Amino acid sequence: MSDGKIHIPARKKELVTTEQVVKVSPEAYNALVEIYNESSCSMKQIASLLIINSADRVVYDKEE
Repeated sequence: MSDGKIHIPARKKELVTTEQVVKVSPEAYNALVEIYNESSCSMKQIASLLIINSADRVVYDKEE
């Protein structure tokens, strides 16, 4: 799909209001470390910024 969006399968999970640990792949972690090494922000801040700023690019592919 070449519409510039990030396509992922849809599902339901309840939102949380407290901190929660999320595991990522080694490749994602290494990309985060590369950004961290060039930044003055914490890894948590960087990961949060990346997720929040890319969330509007996600398209949910719902099975019908």
